[in-house]
Amino acid sequence: MLAASNRLAGAIAFGLALTLGAGLGAVARGDHVVVHRVGASAPAPTPSATPKPTPTADRSGTVSQQRVRHIAEREGFAFLRPPGRNGEVSRWDPCVPIHYVVDVEIGPPTAAADIAWAIAQVSKATGMRFVDDGTTAEQPDDRRKDVRHTKSGWRWAPVLIALVPDSVFHGKGLHADKDSLAYTDPAIYSDEAGDAEIVTAQVVVDADDITDGGHEDPGALGPTLLHEFGHLAGLDHVHRSGEIMQPDGGGVVSYGPGDLAGLHYVGRAHGCVADAALPTDSDDFPR
Repeated sequence: MLAASNRLAGAIAFGLALTLGAGLGAVARGDHVVVHRVGASAPAPTPSATPKPTPTADRSGTVSQQRVRHIAEREGFAFLRPPGRNGEVSRWDPCVPIHYVVDVEIGPPTAAADIAWAIAQVSKATGMRFVDDGTTAEQPDDRRKDVRHTKSGWRWAPVLIALVPDSVFHGKGLHADKDSLAYTDPAIYSDEAGDAEIVTAQVVVDADDITDGGHEDPGALGPTLLHEFGHLAGLDHVHRSGEIMQPDGGGVVSYGPGDLAGLHYVGRAHGCVADAALPTDSDDFPR
């Protein structure tokens, strides 16, 4: 690992915005970038021979930026950030369970079930294991610390999935744009070579703006979370019909072929992270 002073931890917020004047459930998805932390270490993912679309490693054990970009373009998906010089992309360590907590005190009565349904979809597509740590009263905040002290010691904060009222969603301390419906804010630790790891995140939904049309309505909680969990896993927006990660949604309510290829790429098939970031590397860890 490099020293903390040589590392940059960034948070990228990706939103889902309601299209004014559109029909019920129609959405347009937008994003913006915020870098808000400095410090910490980063991982060095280890590529392995995997099914399509994972590329074949070159002699140095890595793949080039150009080759990785070509794979993404060909398969119809995009990464949160461009591949680093060594071809590695921002992703979770897929060999370590991802813990999450939920705040569903407001929102539809099916909120907990909708979250579980969407988690199951992204877990199946990535091969990553998600662990439900239960409910929380924690409110989303741009200044949220990315580490927690538990009975078993320090660990990365669990992913926070929160439904909040419009007054909170568009209040102080959140990334939300004025027309947004939901956003995802992953904390990414990276180094100058491009190795990067997502270690925690916040997924925040405006409970007053989602519809109650169920999983067949693009503006309902389930499909909205599929899009946001695509960001959570490491994917960006694309401009290809039939993909739930496209900016305008296109009426899509499930992962398309490009979405699935991207989730497969950033998931367990790409191998474990060999040099994972540690909670002690965080600037939020007490010194």
